[in-house]
Amino acid sequence: MEKTKETEEIILNAAMEEFIGKGRHGAKMQNIADRAGVNKALLHYYYRSKEKLYAKIFRLVYKRFFSEFIKLIDDDKPFLEILRSFIPTYMNLLNKNPKIPLFIMKELSEGGETVRNVLKRIVEEKELDQKQFDSIIRKAIKNGEIVPLDPRQLIATIIGSCLFFFIAEPIFRAIIVRGEEFDREQFIKERQQAIYETITMGIIPRGDANAN
Repeated sequence: MEKTKETEEIILNAAMEEFIGKGRHGAKMQNIADRAGVNKALLHYYYRSKEKLYAKIFRLVYKRFFSEFIKLIDDDKPFLEILRSFIPTYMNLLNKNPKIPLFIMKELSEGGETVRNVLKRIVEEKELDQKQFDSIIRKAIKNGEIVPLDPRQLIATIIGSCLFFFIAEPIFRAIIVRGEEFDREQFIKERQQAIYETITMGIIPRGDANAN
């Protein structure tokens, strides 16, 4: 049997929908075959097992999502300008793909061997340069744009602040909103500005406290 690019793309798209929707354990090879419009035997011929197909999909999802994340970073601009554009762009990406961060977090939390091996290969092959954001922060510190701090902590704060609402929306609605009329899209816009203001308040040198 010839493994055509077109057939492979159809299978991968079908598998991505199945795995993102149901996770590794809930996904079924038969459902993937049905989504792709191929028979189960052909699916097994291409990928041998659900674990091998899952490894391929997790790698694709992780790369696609975080490659978009990396594209948002431009080291030729001042750090605060990068931050101002990064936060809304990243949050809009999360808003358009609500299942992807939940899928990634669920799989990472389970910490299975497949996930660990995929992440190890991504790091070893340098397919995603996780040091790019780190170097931009260090450059901003050196230039006096922001106060001296641990770049890892700032990265965790930025990403965590952007992610929180999307991974905890049901809890947020139950505790914070509590039945009030809630304009979700407006709240997300306000959240973007609030994150920017809160973070910059802590990183801008005191003499520049009024910087935009």
